Amino acid sequence: MNTEKSRYTANSISRLELRNLLLQAFLPPPTQGRGGNQFPNVPVTSHAGRVYQFHSELISNKVVMVQFMSLDTQQLFPTLKHMAQVADRLGDKLGKEVNIYSITTKPEADSVERLAKYAQEHDLPAGWLLLRPTSGDSQAISDRFAKHLTRHHHHTGINTRMVHYGNGGVGIWGAFAVDADPDMALSRVSWLQPGKIARDEMKRAGPIALTRPDKDINSNRDV
Repeated sequence: MNTEKSRYTANSISRLELRNLLLQAFLPPPTQGRGGNQFPNVPVTSHAGRVYQFHSELISNKVVMVQFMSLDTQQLFPTLKHMAQVADRLGDKLGKEVNIYSITTKPEADSVERLAKYAQEHDLPAGWLLLRPTSGDSQAISDRFAKHLTRHHHHTGINTRMVHYGNGGVGIWGAFAVDADPDMALSRVSWLQPGKIARDEMKRAGPIALTRPDKDINSNRDV
């Protein structure tokens, strides 16, 4: 009786292990299963005139920062100026370890020629692309990124106040305010870069405690 029971238990464990192996082999990681990497694979044109498939060529297996903008609103809300500070701090890592994509929300106004002129005038470094999708595709891409924002960051239209950052290879995404401290932005993105070995003491994840006297004013402006 005991032998039969042991045999049944052993078989049950084996089946469970087999099930887990099959799940690991054929199903995506949990974040991807919730839409982590289900991006529209729509064509977008860069300021250099090259056409990319958004997901397969720009997102898949890359660490990226993505934000939405339009050139006409830069005087009122200079999001590209804020991103330039982040790009400057990335230095040689930009285009190699991290890519930045600024997607226009007004493709009818922001032609490829106009984006190219802005890139030339502001000396945009390699690894930072100004992208022009169609009008409908801008909204589709934005709707996908909105899935990982907290409820209080949701609103109608395209959110131009957030920078989405993530690792397309594993489907992990987050966001922070576009005008947040650039060093904080780089710290967040560094969590997703490969080859990072923890050598210091463990640190608290998530927003910095409000009671900390040394907290930055932008430290809790992220999700």
